[in-house]
Amino acid sequence: MNKTFSLLPRMAANNIRKNGQVYFPYIGVSIFAIFTYFVFDLIIKNDFMYTLPRAAYTIILISIGFSLLGIIMIPFLSYTNSFLIKRRKKELGLYSILGLEKKHIGLMMFYESVIVYVIVLTAAIVLGLVFSRLIFVLLLNLAKLPVEVKFQVSPGAIMNTIIYYAFITVLNLFVNLIQVGKSNPVELMRDTSRGEKEPKLIGLWSLAGTAALLLGYRMAVNAQLNSMIFANFFFAVFLVVIGTYFLFTSGSIAILRFLKKRKKFYYRPDNFITVSGMLYRMKKSAASLSNICIFSTMVIITVVCTVSVYWGMNSILSSGFTREFELYYIGSERVDGNELKEGTAKLAAQEQVTLRDELSYSYVKAKIYIDGDTLKREGVSYDYSGWKDLLMMTQEEYNLLEGTQETLQPDEILLFSDGADFGADSIWFEDQGYSVHRELQESKLARKLPENNFAKLYLAVFANRDELNRVSQLYGVDGFQNVTYFYGFLPEGTEANVDNFSRNLETYANELSGFAQYKDYRDNMKDQESMYGGLLFIGIFFGSIFLICLLIIMYYKQISEGFEDQKNFEIMQKVGMGDGEIRRTIKKQISMVFILPLVAAIFHTIVGIKMVYILLGAIGFFEKELLYTCTVGGCLIFAIVYGLSYFRTSMAYYRIVKQMN
Repeated sequence: MNKTFSLLPRMAANNIRKNGQVYFPYIGVSIFAIFTYFVFDLIIKNDFMYTLPRAAYTIILISIGFSLLGIIMIPFLSYTNSFLIKRRKKELGLYSILGLEKKHIGLMMFYESVIVYVIVLTAAIVLGLVFSRLIFVLLLNLAKLPVEVKFQVSPGAIMNTIIYYAFITVLNLFVNLIQVGKSNPVELMRDTSRGEKEPKLIGLWSLAGTAALLLGYRMAVNAQLNSMIFANFFFAVFLVVIGTYFLFTSGSIAILRFLKKRKKFYYRPDNFITVSGMLYRMKKSAASLSNICIFSTMVIITVVCTVSVYWGMNSILSSGFTREFELYYIGSERVDGNELKEGTAKLAAQEQVTLRDELSYSYVKAKIYIDGDTLKREGVSYDYSGWKDLLMMTQEEYNLLEGTQETLQPDEILLFSDGADFGADSIWFEDQGYSVHRELQESKLARKLPENNFAKLYLAVFANRDELNRVSQLYGVDGFQNVTYFYGFLPEGTEANVDNFSRNLETYANELSGFAQYKDYRDNMKDQESMYGGLLFIGIFFGSIFLICLLIIMYYKQISEGFEDQKNFEIMQKVGMGDGEIRRTIKKQISMVFILPLVAAIFHTIVGIKMVYILLGAIGFFEKELLYTCTVGGCLIFAIVYGLSYFRTSMAYYRIVKQMN
């Protein structure tokens, strides 16, 4: 008895070595998963992150990503473990037949888990310590944070990683022991070749999958940028995932069964072999293929969003801020715009700063609530989408701003919205009605973004000051006394020179009559850069994680197919099929099986990209052409990577199959 127990550790080590074809990929992906978890935790627990300026958004985003990573890796590592134990069941059944008791087998599996745990944890922590600083610097660069920092290694991160992987290891070991413990040796010997269980009520589940997928697609196509966009996005994703799973597990089998019943089609040599082979493969592979499809979609969407946000960063920042420096003057006696500009230019020249994209105009501002075709003074306080800023100016001021020669009648206005068009021929300011002479599609005041339901600006241009004042009085604003003069620009120069210029400009601007406010948005823009940099970091990491997960599932799937097709080769040869014909048939079936997830993933992406565009609008991204270009490029590149991965992993399949010939 003692001799048996003493042999178990050596047997465990030999089992890992002899089953390297399935063990080594599992160890490799576990190292990657725990390495990523460890690096995330190291960054979060680095005390220096909390002393960096503008790092708050980055820390929040990294913390969210860290939590999602911890959740995602548990089912994924459990999923890869299921492939591992399935390939081991025949071996474990043989041990049982040769005389090993289940407690011995269980103890041997415990030693195997301990060995894998030590290897994975050691490699992940060593790699984390080696590469964590490099990854930390990447994060700081993307987040526009100071790079010259001292990276600290937190003992707490090491302890968290040890506990986290111990939990996953114990969970997988527990599942494995349950599966082995409840099976007798004969069942274990057969379980290796047993495919995934065919679902019952295939027709019902096929209809349910179709309904879920169509409903998810409908939500994606009809998505709008409003307060429910995030909830709708996650619900649509949930429906698409459920629909994909049901259609792969039930719908594909239902279609193949339908083809099988068409006797004129089915009883032809090529069709007979292909349909029957595909039916067999889909019964045992559908669940895995649905996972491949879902991970493929996640890779494409993540990469497309990451690249789009990176290339559209300047557009995102500019959509949130009209100019970096803004000055406001309010009063009946308007500030002399020329004097202000000349004084500002003089200060800029003294500090060697260049002024770019200067913009100036006068207006009267009121807060209004949109109710149909009426702009009201009072509205529903909690309905933020209904409240807008109404800027009013005369046609003279508008022509000066835009360089046009518009002419309006007293009962006419020009109307501009930075969101969707107002869409009416007439408009009511409380009980005062005006005809909309023309709805403007562009203005120097703001960029027009029709998809932006959070847009907050309306511009109304009146024929003269009397008409403007008549309307402004309805909102409690004196159109003669409360005239605002705006002057904004972008400064270019060294940071020190711009800082000096900003201080001198604020002092100078404050001395002029009617001064109301001076805004320097540089810190706000840097905060946004930090936040979007954190998003890019998470996008890069999660894109890599999803891709690795996808490749591992494909690899295990090929291995599973290979072991199960060993016997199929022998049977086909015995019934008289030539080796070349057999290879063409199996190659055709496997190619079709692995093309299905790719086609479905690209279709999911195409349908869902509008919702992704709307979702990105929440952070100020409205570059539709850029996103669509990235989507096309992302799908093409992913298809190439997917194809190369398929051919690379298929080599493992053919090596296994050839062992029987």
